Amino acid sequence: MNIKVYSKNNCIQCEMTKMWLNQNKIQFESVDVSEHPDKLEEIKLNGFQQLPVVTLDEHFENAWSGYNLDRLEELKESC
Repeated sequence: MNIKVYSKNNCIQCEMTKMWLNQNKIQFESVDVSEHPDKLEEIKLNGFQQLPVVTLDEHFENAWSGYNLDRLEELKESC
């Protein structure tokens, strides 16, 4: 599984999501959208309006936005 967290600075939900993943020893790649505006545009084109966006694949087919503890727990069970 290739987990990516698209986030930005000063985003509480972004930090909470990354902290939860780290505390549960789930590896992920963090992508700062302020440094990668092309990724921010891709996120918007896929209908997301809130950060963080967590993806489990390259095509945003299995993804969610915001600090979503239910989805994070599901992810933990599948790892």
